[in-house]
Amino acid sequence: MEKSSCRFYTPARYADHVDCVAPSSIKSPISRHQPTALSEDGIEKQINDFVRSATYAKVAGYDGVEIMGSEGYFINQFIVKQKNKRNDQRGGSFENRIRLPVEIVRRIR
Repeated sequence: MEKSSCRFYTPARYADHVDCVAPSSIKSPISRHQPTALSEDGIEKQINDFVRSATYAKVAGYDGVEIMGSEGYFINQFIVKQKNKRNDQRGGSFENRIRLPVEIVRRIR
């Protein structure tokens, strides 16, 4: 039986849910709900969710995962300056904004 890979999509501010979260509380033009800016604990939970999902894929026999960091989803919203208005270690400079995706990949590896 051939193994396959899987993808994880996290819509963040594009989620159509009252409890959506994002790097900053900037409403998407395609969503009815204002996202809540994540706290450091919330960011840690999201990172752990990516890691847990990849772990489940490995246990299920997948030989790889694709971590979506494009198309405006959660990871991309941390990288893009216009969507990330944080003034902590995960906002501002590119080096700060890229911390989240680097940490996700590092922990999954």
